[in-house]
Amino acid sequence: MTTEFPHLFKPFQIRGMALRNRIIAPPHGRIIADPQVSEADYAKYAAYWLARARAGLGWMDGVNAFIDNRMVPKGLRLAGLGAVIRGTMRKPNFRDVFSRFTDEMHAEGTAVTAQIIMQGAQPHSASGILANYTNNQSTHILTHDEIQRTIEEYAFTAREAEAAGLDGVEMHANHEDVMQLFISPYTNRRTDGYGGDFGARLRLPMECLAAMRAVTGPSFVIGMRFNMDEFFDGGYGLEEGLRIAKAFEASGYIDYIHCVVGNNWGAPSYVQPHVFRPAAWAEMAGRFRSELSIPVVYGGRVSDPVSGEAVIANGHADFVAIARAFFADADFVAKAKAGAPDTIRPCIGCNDCLHAAGIEGLPFGCSVNPRAGREAEPLPARVDAARRVTVVGGGPAGMEAAAIAAERGHDVTLWERAPNLGGAMRIAGAVPENAQYLKFIEHQHKRLADAGVTMRLGEAATAQTILAEKPDVVFLTTGSRPRGIDVPGADHAFVVEGRDVMAGKAQVGKNVVVIAKEDHMQPLTVASYLAEQGCAVRVIYQAPGVAPGVGKYSIGGILGKLTGRGVAFTVMTRVAEIAPNRLVLRDVYSGVAHEMTGFDTVVLACGGTPDAGLYDDLLGKVPELRIFGDAYVPNRILHATRQAYENACSI
Repeated sequence: MTTEFPHLFKPFQIRGMALRNRIIAPPHGRIIADPQVSEADYAKYAAYWLARARAGLGWMDGVNAFIDNRMVPKGLRLAGLGAVIRGTMRKPNFRDVFSRFTDEMHAEGTAVTAQIIMQGAQPHSASGILANYTNNQSTHILTHDEIQRTIEEYAFTAREAEAAGLDGVEMHANHEDVMQLFISPYTNRRTDGYGGDFGARLRLPMECLAAMRAVTGPSFVIGMRFNMDEFFDGGYGLEEGLRIAKAFEASGYIDYIHCVVGNNWGAPSYVQPHVFRPAAWAEMAGRFRSELSIPVVYGGRVSDPVSGEAVIANGHADFVAIARAFFADADFVAKAKAGAPDTIRPCIGCNDCLHAAGIEGLPFGCSVNPRAGREAEPLPARVDAARRVTVVGGGPAGMEAAAIAAERGHDVTLWERAPNLGGAMRIAGAVPENAQYLKFIEHQHKRLADAGVTMRLGEAATAQTILAEKPDVVFLTTGSRPRGIDVPGADHAFVVEGRDVMAGKAQVGKNVVVIAKEDHMQPLTVASYLAEQGCAVRVIYQAPGVAPGVGKYSIGGILGKLTGRGVAFTVMTRVAEIAPNRLVLRDVYSGVAHEMTGFDTVVLACGGTPDAGLYDDLLGKVPELRIFGDAYVPNRILHATRQAYENACSI
């Protein structure tokens, strides 16, 4: 066993569940594939988890067990991540599918539990009130008969989990699950015995836990995932959270408590993005561990073994929950155990893994690991005959394409006109919350060197220099150029490009207006950089809202930082004219005009246009020419690395 992370790799036992280390993977595999749909989906789901199990994962709490919700009226269509009608365990193939899966995971030494979920507001609630400020969805208040049906479903779900060979279940009592909505004093205003005073608010989850315990055996583990502090007015705070946890411990129904924070749309959200420091709420979990006798799991921005080890070594928890870092690197546990944390591909915490699949309906993907979710597919094959491959551009697409091509055996040269790799990703790394971007770039640099890629850094490739290498294949991943704004006055000296500001090539005054014509993170990143410099910042969006392309799990964190530093936002507004100390603005819908004054500098954060000039110069002059990433159309890192993988695997 490694001596670098002795606490992380110390075995532990909860009832009949023997665990080889203190690492738990909370539910997240269902966004990759639903194993109950088809054999192909099962293979995809199982391959993902088995890769992590073979690497040494101790505890997979990853089975999403949705409660049966067929009590809703026929024809009612639900929407959202937790909108499930037929319960996971009510499907006729549950036992066959999950007994097979559990047997496979057990054979690799990994314990398996299911998290029982009755996602709040889909469409149920305790009393018609939601646990956040930004969702105005109407809900159905559970009737007494529906509450009894819910208790029966929890018991059925636990019994079926045990029958399928799972080691235990976890009640999901956080993140706007109906269980949280009953526990919270803010969201539970009932007067029927299932709400009101402290004990009544806990009655439903208590009765569900009692029902589960009554139908399962003595070695079966039952836990609870729980918000330590609701972080909103009227909700329970830390001291009340401790009181609630002690009540559940005293019941004797639960064997452990899984401590987290956040809600679906908050700052923090329950999937904390890169804005927050690693393990930011671990000390809070330490209060629970010090006052409870049952084991405590901590989950929240634990994305590397160093922070995980610290959580346990400092006595803040007995286990750490890790999810997104397993997307980034299937061998996370094995590399940590070997004492090689620097070889782990860093998770950058952007949450596009969740937003793409869960919110946008796109195929699952990880921004830094294009093989995540594709473990059932063969690894990229080594080539029989090496080809000379030239990659132009060292941003996310170029780095990934060059690395994969070289790892497959090709002779690869990577050109990057800047002195360092990373492209726009390196520029974005100038703000503290993007520090992981720089770590990822360092990881890719080492990977390229290990693969034998010839790196021509600080050299601008031309058609002539490329042709002189006599390449068989050219990948153009030359990124994008800043997109300007076509309005009178845009050429004033006080109008500067955001990339230049962040790269130290342009100076700004104390009072800055940012013109945002990009729907993802760029304007917010520019605003964050300016706020870090002490500027007074106003951001103007043409869109009806701020950063409409940023998903709900990430938007709260960065907006919390920016508004907390005084950054102001104007939406539905276009800039019609720029003049010294005066912007002429118009509502994008009505056209009504007004003015903005009191600024020194205008900073453009308008996205980019493809930098594809070399394509025409090389077309027809090399045997094979491909263009992708931002050079084809500017988009997110997730899209760039996915394109890089596909192209590099096909030559």
